[in-house]
Amino acid sequence: MFQSLFIRSIFLILSILAIDVAAQAQKKLYKGQYHGGGRRTSNISLRNITKNELLTLCVTGGLATYNGDLSGTFSGHSFTPQMGLGAILRTQYLGKRLNLRADIRGFRLHSNDIYKDRNLDFRSTNWEFLALGQVDLFPYEKLMRRRTKINPYVYAGIGLMTFDPWGQMSNGKWHQLRPLETEHVKYGNVTFVYTVGLGFKYSHSYRWNFMFEAGYRFTTTDYIDDVNGPYYPAGNSFDNSISRMMSNKSTQPNPTTVKTGRGSGKYNDGYVIVSVGMTYTFTKHHTRRTSRGGNLLRK
Repeated sequence: MFQSLFIRSIFLILSILAIDVAAQAQKKLYKGQYHGGGRRTSNISLRNITKNELLTLCVTGGLATYNGDLSGTFSGHSFTPQMGLGAILRTQYLGKRLNLRADIRGFRLHSNDIYKDRNLDFRSTNWEFLALGQVDLFPYEKLMRRRTKINPYVYAGIGLMTFDPWGQMSNGKWHQLRPLETEHVKYGNVTFVYTVGLGFKYSHSYRWNFMFEAGYRFTTTDYIDDVNGPYYPAGNSFDNSISRMMSNKSTQPNPTTVKTGRGSGKYNDGYVIVSVGMTYTFTKHHTRRTSRGGNLLRK
C-alpha cells in the first residue's frame, strides 16, 4: 500500500512541476549564460562551468530495503546501509529548474521470510547505475540572496542494477543461489531499473549544500531474492543435493500448505533507497561579502 501511495504522490508532483516548467519556457526562453543573459556559448571548459555554476557533485549515504516475495508488509522489511556518488548538470538550455543527473550506488539487500514455515531467506550485494532528470520546485539562482534555504525536488529516471542472491544453508553457511537454479530457471544478474523519488536541498554556502531524498526502484526481474514461481519443484528433479535443499527449506511436511507456495509470481521485486548527503558545486564564488558596517551580505 505504501508503494502505491508513494508513486501516486510522486507522479502528482511531477505533473504539477512539468506544467510549471512548460509555462515558464513559453513565457521566456532562457538564453545566454546560465544565469547572466547575453550571448549563448557552447564552450565546455572548467572556467565556463565554474563561472556559470553548471556542475555539482554529491555524496550520499543511508538505508536500502527490499520489497518482494519474502518481505510481505512493511513490518517485514529489513534496512541495510548504502552509499552513493552522483553528478548533477545544469545546462544553458533546460532552464533553472530541470537538471540532468547520474548516480552510482553500492548497497546490500536481505530478508528473512515473513512466513516462518516457508523458511526462505537471501542476501545480495548490489550496484545501481542511474540516469535521472531532477526538477527543483524553486529555480536555481546564481546570487545566494535570491535562493531559498530549502528547495524541494522530484526525480525520475532509468538505469541498471546488478544482484547476486545468496541463501543460508542448514549448517549456517551461505551459498550462492543463482547457479543452483532452485526453480529450474536460468536468470541473469543484471536488471533494468525505473525509479521515482523526492527530496529537498538545504542551501549552506555557494559550494556546499545538504540533501535528503527517498525513492522507489522498480525492476524487471522477480529473482532479486531467487524466488518467483508459486510451486515447489519435485525433489527428485534436482541432480544437485544442495539445489534440492535450497529449493525447499520449508519446515512443513507438505510445503504446498504454506500460504503463498514458494513465491507469488505476480509482481517483480523492487527496493527503496533513503539517503542523506552533501553536494559540492564548482563555482568561482566561495566567499561571503560584508558591508562597510561589518554586516554579512548574501550575494
